[in-house]
Amino acid sequence: MFVEFSVANFRSIKERQTLSLVASKNKELQDTNTSLSANGKTRLLKTAIIYGANASGKSNLFHALKFFFAFACDSHSKKINEKIETEPFLFDVQVRSQRSEFEIIFYIDRVRYRYGYGADSTRMHYEYLFAVQNVQEVTLFTRLDQKITVNSKYFKEGVTRTEFARENVTFLSVCAQNNGELAKLIVSHFLKIRVTSGLRSNSWLTRKFIKVNENKKAVVNFLKLADFQLDDLRLETAIQDYSDIDDKDIQEFFLRKFGTPEKETVLFGHTIYDGEKEAGREFLKFEMESSSTQKLFEYVGPLIQTLGNGGTLFIDEFDAQLHPLIIEAIIKMFADPVANAKDAQLVVSCHAVNIMTNKLFRRDQIWFCEKDSHGATNLYSLVEFKDPDKKASVRNDASFGKNYLQGKYGAIPYLGEIFTQTECEV
Repeated sequence: MFVEFSVANFRSIKERQTLSLVASKNKELQDTNTSLSANGKTRLLKTAIIYGANASGKSNLFHALKFFFAFACDSHSKKINEKIETEPFLFDVQVRSQRSEFEIIFYIDRVRYRYGYGADSTRMHYEYLFAVQNVQEVTLFTRLDQKITVNSKYFKEGVTRTEFARENVTFLSVCAQNNGELAKLIVSHFLKIRVTSGLRSNSWLTRKFIKVNENKKAVVNFLKLADFQLDDLRLETAIQDYSDIDDKDIQEFFLRKFGTPEKETVLFGHTIYDGEKEAGREFLKFEMESSSTQKLFEYVGPLIQTLGNGGTLFIDEFDAQLHPLIIEAIIKMFADPVANAKDAQLVVSCHAVNIMTNKLFRRDQIWFCEKDSHGATNLYSLVEFKDPDKKASVRNDASFGKNYLQGKYGAIPYLGEIFTQTECEV
């Protein structure tokens, strides 16, 4: 289970920013519906939602998560001297040449782990892994440049693998690649944490998911949120012959390079009628469906798998092409102890202010991204926000959405400044 993630010096994030799913001690809504117990003591939120103006840094937080997990798990495959794809904050000359830093805290089987690293484009600066054993945090391994110190009692698998950790790879990925039991467990856990975006097409995972018949039924039921008339799905596989490309030379190039790969198409079944009587079924191609049906289809595989298996799902721009009531229904699924029996977690960025209410969210579930005057992103939650005039916390019965649009919590576009400072010629 995901506890918190911290990042510094990555894209628009300059100073260390932390997204935490640790529930505050404030009594808001019902804890059974909005938070879960990781170790019998710590309560973690099932959902969180992030708001902010365009270009405030919301997507950069999701990019940081995606980079962090990819590099932590797969860097062992890098070649010698291959660059690390860090993206430091560019708007400060003192910072742009420094390392990017990342840390995650998470639970596996009620054991709390803390893993982090710092790296620039050429090498690892540090790396560490800690675990909580009997309340006390124990060091499993630490790394400072190429000096790796391993706790032989709690991380035996790392003792004989320090020499394989090149300066551009993580020691965790090296241990996992060499069948280290705990490292493989952690990497497997990281792979259950999915990061995606509503602005990109991600239908391949759902197409793979529905090849199992029982999964197909679940997907069809889910898609009825967008189109109640949809009642079946079908996958068709055809040979990609590139006949739609006019240029013969380009056709031959693709054939030489890729051969004749199979192209998989999903078809959506709709009931057709003869008057009031059912008269069969018509299957429509993906492209013929509404944009909301297409988008929900792209989400449904990861959503059902996350709910069914546990884990954490991060979706940037979650409300792209989705009706607010569909968004609300999905949020409620993760808050429901029956629908979400495996304690799955969902974190999204969103612009749908209508769902920013105390009937759906606690204050610690609502987060904001805002850039300062130097272009650096700040991340903060509503529960920690202080009214600058009253110098008091936001009341849990406040009109969150209304107050946000009025600028009381920050993190909104400065439209007034744009209109007053821009001169237009006609």
